[in-house]
Formats: sequence, C-alpha cells, structure tokens
Amino acid sequence: MPRHLREIPARAAAALLFIAAIASPAGAAPDGALIETRLADHVEEFRAALAAKGVSPDARLTLAAPEAIIESAPGAPLVIESATFNPATGRFLIRARGAEGAPLIAVAGGVATPVTLPVLARALDRNEAISEEDIGWIELADARAGAFVDDADLLIGKVARRPLPAGQPLRKTDVQSPVLVRRGETTTIVLDAPGLRLTQGAVALASGGAGDIVAFRNINSDREIKAVVAAKGVAKAPFRLTQAVASLEQ
Repeated sequence: MPRHLREIPARAAAALLFIAAIASPAGAAPDGALIETRLADHVEEFRAALAAKGVSPDARLTLAAPEAIIESAPGAPLVIESATFNPATGRFLIRARGAEGAPLIAVAGGVATPVTLPVLARALDRNEAISEEDIGWIELADARAGAFVDDADLLIGKVARRPLPAGQPLRKTDVQSPVLVRRGETTTIVLDAPGLRLTQGAVALASGGAGDIVAFRNINSDREIKAVVAAKGVAKAPFRLTQAVASLEQ
C-alpha cells in the first residue's frame, strides 16, 4: 500500500484527538472520575452542616487549612459524615468525603458571629473621663468578642485606667469608676434608716469610686467601719434594724 495511503488513518486519529481536546473544557474529568478542589471552595457546604449544630447563618467561618485539597465529584456536594461545634471556643470539626468511597478528611476551623462593640472615638489619657461623645462603634467577628465591653453605658462616666487608643474594643479592666473618696481624706458617712438620718466623719483607709465598698476609721471612736461610696466625699453605711446607731460606731 502506498505510503501516503497509510498516513491517512494516522492523520485522522490525530485530528479526532485534537477535536476532542478543544471540545472538552480544560481540566474536565471523565464521567465518574474525581477532581481536586480546595476546602475553601466548599465553605457554604460546611456552613450548612454547622447550621444543624446551631451556628448562625450570619457567622463567619475560618478554615484552618483553606488551601488543602480534597477529591470531589464534579458538580456534586461533599458527603458530610459528621460535624461538631463548641460554642464556648467557637471551634468546629467536620469529617467529609468528596464522594462515596473517596478518602475521609477532617476539616477544622473557627466560627465567629459579627457583633457591634463600642470603642473610643479618640485616644484617652490615664484618668481621663469617657463621655457619650467619646463613643464610636465597630463590627467585630471574632470568637473572643465576648471578652470585650458590648454596652456603651458601661463605659460612659468611667475613667481610663491607662492610656487607651481609639478604635479598639475595650475590656472592663481598661476603665474604672472616677475616684470619689481618696485614702486619708475625711469622708462623711451617712446612715439612712426609717425616720432617721445619721452622719459621722471618718477617714478613708482606701480610695474608691461609686459603688465601691471602702473601709473607714471613725474619727470619734477610732473604730473601723465599711461603707459604700455614694458621691464625692460621701459614703453610705449599711442599715441594720437592731443596731442603727451602733453601725456607725463599729
């Protein structure tokens, strides 16, 4: 058979292979074959699995290894074998397969629901008071958000324990009540009882703000009493029905 006739089938086969190559999408897998995808490509499937565990649909998921590869069936969802979630830590663990018979993998990560937190609109120096005008707001999606103050009323009227930057979430330990009674100063101790009001001078043995329980030394008896700081230079002693007068002398 002439050589040019023998080359026809070979050329035809090459042409068929070329046509098949350009007709098939790049990276497409044969029917029934698995393809490699990243874990990050399946976040919504993980979110759906965690929703059954009480995770909010608005929560933000962070994968420990988002670029890790999993073999999955083209166009088919992953097979979720199990999902666990710890609300206290915000951590989750999902075991999934790309398809029936595919290797089982563990998917770890964290969940955080966005919360709106009050922050300082300007930087404050130590002992500087916080006013309503000093408050701004930010949205934070972090499992540690529960450690920060989420109510502006808990900040307004307080003073900074240390220099505080603007725009950062605050902890309760970052602020304190303004000092109304200072150690060594003479304070008026008030006892309110039904139909009776007694006052007594006492020296503060410690400094304190509104609501703090501070020890005082009675000027007359030299005995120590405890009272709750109520205002500048004023503290209230607890009322005891059986010893209304004596409670100021202890």
